[in-house]
Amino acid sequence: MKISSTARVFVCCFVIGTGGIAKGDDRTTPPPVEAKKLVAAKASPGDEKPAKQPSKETAQEAPKVLTIGSPAPSLDIEHWVGESPSPMSKFEPGKVYVVEFWATWCGPCLYSMPHLAELQSKYADQGVRVVSVSTEDLETVTTFLKRPVSPSILGIKEPAPKENEEEADEATEETKPITFGELTSAYSLTTDPDGSVNADYMKAANQNGIPTAFIVGTDGHVEWIGHPMSMDEPLEAVIHNEWDREAAKEKFEREQKIALAVREIIMAHRTGHHETTLKLLKEHADLFVGTRYESALKTIWFPTALATQQSDIALEIIRERIAAAPEDAVSINRWAWEVYEAVEPGLEGNEEILSTTMTALESALASEENEDNDAMWPAYDTMAHLKSIAGDKESAVEWQSRAIESAPEDEKERLQQYLSELTGTAVTSPEKADDADTETSVPQP
Repeated sequence: MKISSTARVFVCCFVIGTGGIAKGDDRTTPPPVEAKKLVAAKASPGDEKPAKQPSKETAQEAPKVLTIGSPAPSLDIEHWVGESPSPMSKFEPGKVYVVEFWATWCGPCLYSMPHLAELQSKYADQGVRVVSVSTEDLETVTTFLKRPVSPSILGIKEPAPKENEEEADEATEETKPITFGELTSAYSLTTDPDGSVNADYMKAANQNGIPTAFIVGTDGHVEWIGHPMSMDEPLEAVIHNEWDREAAKEKFEREQKIALAVREIIMAHRTGHHETTLKLLKEHADLFVGTRYESALKTIWFPTALATQQSDIALEIIRERIAAAPEDAVSINRWAWEVYEAVEPGLEGNEEILSTTMTALESALASEENEDNDAMWPAYDTMAHLKSIAGDKESAVEWQSRAIESAPEDEKERLQQYLSELTGTAVTSPEKADDADTETSVPQP
């Protein structure tokens, strides 16, 4: 029986974007409604119907692709909301536009609104127009616009509580909150429930998170794509005809390629396709050099290398981790447990992986900081498991006994079960250990 521990839980997550991490560069992905619809639509085997075949015209239609340098699609927007909506569809030559995608449920979108209003006011005299597009229904948006804006979104502190009713009334008059309708009145807020504009921009540009902004230049072509909180410099450069579109395109398309590769790797890893994961990691290794993904992907490289018996890769990562934190027993314990769960005794290269791992963990536990630290009991448990698969049962028993001695009371019985496996003895139930008339034992598998 392999005994897991909360101390070994190792969560790996990635934020997948296309514009890098910049100020305010947090985006929200829409709720997976389509995925839920697909699951709900699955019929039982007896109810399956032949899939509808696409028409010849549909099958031959190439998917639309939007990138930097592409002509900006016209804005076929259904609802222009606000006091003075001024609908438009075509981009007027000589003017610069910002087409931004948002939603009422998207926190980062709400925090971007003051900035969009500020940019619109700042550049209105220079022919700049900001248009924000949601895919929600009109009622949802108009109801949202009546809501007061929280001070945190406006970047101000919450008002301090007043001592008496008169002071509170005066403070209320002074700090009367504005609504989202008032906040966004500086620019054009819209909603397009049929999603046509979203498809022309977001889907065509392979953008999965909001808010996302598209800068459209004076000649009607897309100049930049990214988070609205990161567009100040690009917008300034586009307005003054100082923007290098070709360089921006090259950078954007590389980031798109990286993001797509990362998504493929994570999907293969999560679904347990180790060989595919390894193939993708090797195939795209050069693509990630120097990016924020290079070190993050090591958390996928390691279990993949172990699962596919790539001993040289696993050892390289192990040595890097030991060199980075030789006395960090907690960190070493996390990946040492991965080694225990993945390594099979007797396979070529595994002996060195095991010995290197055990030496590293044992050395960290012997450090001055960890030597007498009872909180290290999960690492003692890991050492016992590693010693066991390495064939050293005597040492395994010693480490597991030490784990039981140091562990909190609610963990001891569980740890005792593994010790029983190592020694081949039964486990006595603690609740009945003092019952002189009954000797109850539970054999463990």
